Amino acid sequence: MHLVFRRILSNEGLTFCCPTQRALRIRQQHVQYVISRRPQHRSMFGFSAKPERKPKSPDIAPGYEKMCDLGNMQRIGARPPSPEELHIALRSFLLYKKKRMESINELQASHVLRTIKHLRDVKTNADQYLLETPTIKYCMSALKNQPKGNNENNRAVIKAIYEIFSDRNQIFSDHNQIDRVTAYDLIHLFSMTGSTALAKELALHFFDCVPGSTTLAWKAWKRILLGFSAEKNELQVVAAANDAESLGFSFGEDFHSIMTSFFATQNNVSETKKWYARKIIGGRPTKRALQSILWFSTQNNELDWCKQCFRQVIDEGPSKSQWDIVLQWAGGALGKGVEDVERMINVMKQRQDATGSSIHPDIYTINGLVGMAMSRGDPYLAERYVALGRKHGILPDAKTYLLQMSYRVDAGDLSGAQACYTALQAEEVAEDKDLPVINKYIRALCGKPNNYDHIVAILSDLEGRKAHLETDTATAVAMMFMKRDEIQDVFDILQTNVYHYTVEERARIGNAFISFCLDRTVNNARAWESYQIIRQLFDETGTEDRTKLMNEFFERGRSDMACYVFGHMRQHVLSTRRPTLETYVQCFEGIARCEDSESLEMVHNMFKMDSNMEPNTKLYNSLMLAYSSVGDGSRALDFWEDITNSEEGPSYRSLEIVFRACEVKPFGGQQAKEIWDKMRRMEIEITREVFIGFEEPRDLIDKAEKELGIKPDMMTIGVFYNAIPSQGRKDMVEEWAKGNFPEQWAELEKIGQTEHEEGHRLFNIKRDFKA
Repeated sequence: MHLVFRRILSNEGLTFCCPTQRALRIRQQHVQYVISRRPQHRSMFGFSAKPERKPKSPDIAPGYEKMCDLGNMQRIGARPPSPEELHIALRSFLLYKKKRMESINELQASHVLRTIKHLRDVKTNADQYLLETPTIKYCMSALKNQPKGNNENNRAVIKAIYEIFSDRNQIFSDHNQIDRVTAYDLIHLFSMTGSTALAKELALHFFDCVPGSTTLAWKAWKRILLGFSAEKNELQVVAAANDAESLGFSFGEDFHSIMTSFFATQNNVSETKKWYARKIIGGRPTKRALQSILWFSTQNNELDWCKQCFRQVIDEGPSKSQWDIVLQWAGGALGKGVEDVERMINVMKQRQDATGSSIHPDIYTINGLVGMAMSRGDPYLAERYVALGRKHGILPDAKTYLLQMSYRVDAGDLSGAQACYTALQAEEVAEDKDLPVINKYIRALCGKPNNYDHIVAILSDLEGRKAHLETDTATAVAMMFMKRDEIQDVFDILQTNVYHYTVEERARIGNAFISFCLDRTVNNARAWESYQIIRQLFDETGTEDRTKLMNEFFERGRSDMACYVFGHMRQHVLSTRRPTLETYVQCFEGIARCEDSESLEMVHNMFKMDSNMEPNTKLYNSLMLAYSSVGDGSRALDFWEDITNSEEGPSYRSLEIVFRACEVKPFGGQQAKEIWDKMRRMEIEITREVFIGFEEPRDLIDKAEKELGIKPDMMTIGVFYNAIPSQGRKDMVEEWAKGNFPEQWAELEKIGQTEHEEGHRLFNIKRDFKA
């Protein structure tokens, strides 16, 4: 008893446990089938075939959970973990990311940022900062692998690190306490996260052409040029180039490549030609510069100028890397066939580069040509270039197989892609560069039938590598498992992946399960399993989406499931996930549609114990509707009294519903008549919906069009017929309606009737009430 009172005082109310498969049997009034689908199988000796499979544990990076606890505790105003625990967690997480060379995604970066801000001013007993420089440098090292897409939180973490160095007088002081390598790392991080202006400020302070350190200094200024280029800031790119030259950096190959490539990607014809034409000190145009002008020329119809540039390269004796681009230019921009490119390769073998060394094509040459063919959307041409390589004794490498997998998947040749995947297993791929293509292949397999074994085999390979799936791939695989009723596999694939995704990525997967649940072609059992996954793995799902799921189960006729969804909202620890007043209204409306008295009593008790809810007319309407639907007209009319005594008063919806309550209450016709007479005395406008709801006397229906401007329709006659209590009186109504409203009666006969146990018949009309 004490426990019950404690729960009531803490606003918990009823403990709402999710049912087991066995417990979720259909109630007797909704007899259909049991949710549990998979019967137990036993061997001939009475033993299970194999031990029960254990679910996989969540795959969470070390320390990450503790940092998440900090955010959760701050959100609910509770005591956070100790600074020492958080410091250990932060170091563990950063070392894990650094070792695996994994990027810190936006969600993870938000927790790192919160932890750093929480620890930045904490000191040990020895009066030393708990967040010491080595931990900060671990963070800087981990941040060098930037995630794709939004990196706002990564940028905020870098700025927080910069502020820590500044506040501790380790930057811009008379005696800088950070070394030049650390300064370069900050410049690197700022320039790759959209804060190149800050990077330039640091470079002007640390790398203003110090003797003996030109290599590191040029690397810093190169990062600044690349940073402004990525930000597409033309004015700052030119200004940084001028600053670099004024500091004594020569216009070498990298300098030329960066400037040419930037203006080429901007499709700036005059500036591209100007920077490309500038004399390179101690070098020649790089592979990147040539690739940029090749792309630029095809986009801007500058093929003649491009031809001049490549002719000049050929005349000066191209290097191996330049020859590779020349061949791509011939096969792409000039439209040369494979035979023509082969003749050029033969010429290439006979010539020497500027240093007098012989040149031979290699797999990089072939891969470049394959990539060019792919850019033209021509998989057949790509295959011919692979065959050309084999003809010259150049065997495919991992890159070749990845390119082949990609274009074969695009062409729908999944068996060919599988052959490439098999061949790829014998190759060594650095830094998981094969994962994007493998993910693409898995998604293609999921989109076609009869590929289950291939998919499971690939997933097993990736699991052995501890590789994570891309968001869309995890979604596709999970949906495949759902359709096969392999729920444990769904949990396993999500447990090992979802904790490495951003908020947006998690939302994409969660939305896929919501859509699956809302799909009426999906049976109730699978829909419930889908909801269970959402509830257990996607706790961030908002009240709006949870309400959609609740209403979906009501529409499926499963009031019990819908009320479990509501109960889980009601018990949520976060107020933002709990039901609103509108959620209560929709829940009572759903209970009314399902006519479920047991669920009504349970949810109504929840509402009574919810101190955050203040009832209004709409809420009373929903309660009145729900109690009317289960035949408790007297209780429903109690809420009508609450409405009439409230400051807000009744709405037109209230009038529709109160007449419905009078229908189900024994001898409720007299009260309905009193309400109707009061409405007429107060000269309240009578709408068609209110008129239909009233148990109209026949003479009122006859005069409705003249007195109220409402022409009786099929629904008016049908509701009146259904409301009449005995079959004898119903027969009299039928005779009257056939004589006075033959068209409306003919429409009703098309709908049909159902004979009830008491012996009376009712038309199969459904009145959709809303609160």
